Amino acid sequence: MSSEVTFNTFLISAVIAYAMGAIPVAYIAGRLYGVNIFKVGSRQAGATNVFREVSHRAGFAVTVIDASKGFLAILAVRQLGLDGAELLIPAVAAIAGHWNSPFTKFKGGDGVTSMVGIGIGIAWITLLGPITLGAAIGIGLNRKLSHPSLWGGAAGFLLFIALSFMPSSNTEPAVVYGLTGLGIGIMLHSMYFHRRHREFFSAPDVLEEESDPALTQNGLG
Repeated sequence: MSSEVTFNTFLISAVIAYAMGAIPVAYIAGRLYGVNIFKVGSRQAGATNVFREVSHRAGFAVTVIDASKGFLAILAVRQLGLDGAELLIPAVAAIAGHWNSPFTKFKGGDGVTSMVGIGIGIAWITLLGPITLGAAIGIGLNRKLSHPSLWGGAAGFLLFIALSFMPSSNTEPAVVYGLTGLGIGIMLHSMYFHRRHREFFSAPDVLEEESDPALTQNGLG
């Protein structure tokens, strides 16, 4: 820790990061299209839900903006003198803001996309390859799995860990451990939400079956 960084510095950085993370981008995007993102699909304010339930264009915009707010949160607190592992505290605060936004009655999304921006802000050189891999997997699985961004993020983090411990890596071990822990936290948060709200993820299939003309004609609808 540098001599200029104090407890107040961390406190201010956490407040700034939380406020930026709490900006409900997905909710705003949905409202612009007349959709309450918390009442459709997975009921989460995330890019994947917007992509599926609102529009592809809006989903792409939310992806870019959510990643940008994570990156800008780290960029902003760097101006306070924080660097390296010190940035992990505002990183956690930014994800907490995304999970529990006061602007949407403390509801939010998983934070995978925001985590991408945070990672770029902290260790962009090491994360460039993993982010590319994660994005490719997320896009490829978008129509096949309930949470493609989570699987893409998991694959990207495995590559990040592998690259971080190569002799040529200049990423601090504390940063690697911290970002990995935050990534695991996001994964557990998503798994908990999926387990607690299984009906959100099975309902679309039920509705499709009920509205299938073939089933109706056969007396099954």
